[in-house]
Amino acid sequence: MPHLVHVLGVTDRDALHQHFAALDPQDLRMRFGRLPDRDWLRLYIEGIDFARDTVLGVREGPVLIGAAHVALFDGAAELGLSVIPSRRKRGVASALFDRGVLHARNRGIVELFIHCLSENQAMRRIARKAGMRILVEGVDTDAWIELPPATPFTLGEELVARQLTLVDLALHAPWASKAPERSEA
Repeated sequence: MPHLVHVLGVTDRDALHQHFAALDPQDLRMRFGRLPDRDWLRLYIEGIDFARDTVLGVREGPVLIGAAHVALFDGAAELGLSVIPSRRKRGVASALFDRGVLHARNRGIVELFIHCLSENQAMRRIARKAGMRILVEGVDTDAWIELPPATPFTLGEELVARQLTLVDLALHAPWASKAPERSEA
C-alpha cells in the first residue's frame, strides 16, 4: 500500500520534535551530517520557514514516522529526509523523496540537491535510483538532478495527493473515531 505523504505546517512542529527524538544519535548524524544537540534541533525546527520551504511527512496515526524538508532557493531545492528505524525498508523514504521531487518540480525548481555523509548508503541508494548525478568527496556526498518543467499531469498528481491526505486526516481525526451518542427517546 502506498504511503500518504502529508504537507506539514507550523502546527506540526511538536510532531517534528517527537520524530527527531525517536531517532538515535547515529540516525541524527546521518540526517544532518553532524550530531546535533537538543538546542540545535530545537532551533532548526523552530527556524523552518513554512511559507518558503515545504516539510512533508508520513504518519501512522498521530506519529510522524518519516519527514522530509524541501528547502527552496532561487531555482533550486535541497531535500533532507529521515525515517524512524522501525519503519525503514517499507518505502517511506522513497515516497517522501518522490513527493519532494514532485513538489519542487511543480514550483518551477530546475535542480534538486541532496547533501549527505558518504557513509549514508540509504540516501545514496535513493539518489542512484532517481538517476541523480553523484559526487563523492571524502566524507561528503552531493547528488543532484535537473527537474523537467511541470505539466498538467504533475500538477494534477500533486492536487490529488493533497486531497487524499485531507480525506485521510478527516477520517483519522480524533472526532472521527468516536461513535455518535444515541439519545434515548
